[in-house]
Amino acid sequence: MPKLKRLLVSACFETAQRRRHCSRNQEHVICQGDKCLVIKENMSKNNYCMECAALILRQAQEELDGLTCEIGTAARTDDDERKGG
Repeated sequence: MPKLKRLLVSACFETAQRRRHCSRNQEHVICQGDKCLVIKENMSKNNYCMECAALILRQAQEELDGLTCEIGTAARTDDDERKGG
């Protein structure tokens, strides 16, 4: 059986080893020792402060919920078509 395609990019929370700036908002500083979200895309790493991480994760969840809802709608439509209705 073929491997499933990963929908989500590589992401994890890390403790900053040095001072960083948030990739979404350069005014947000991530201090050494603070937790931050690290998203790896292609060959780069982007760091996000916890405030922006919460927004990113909320938006991602909304997008996943929308896709999941579409699956349910498509499955019901397919069932109706098979039943002739």
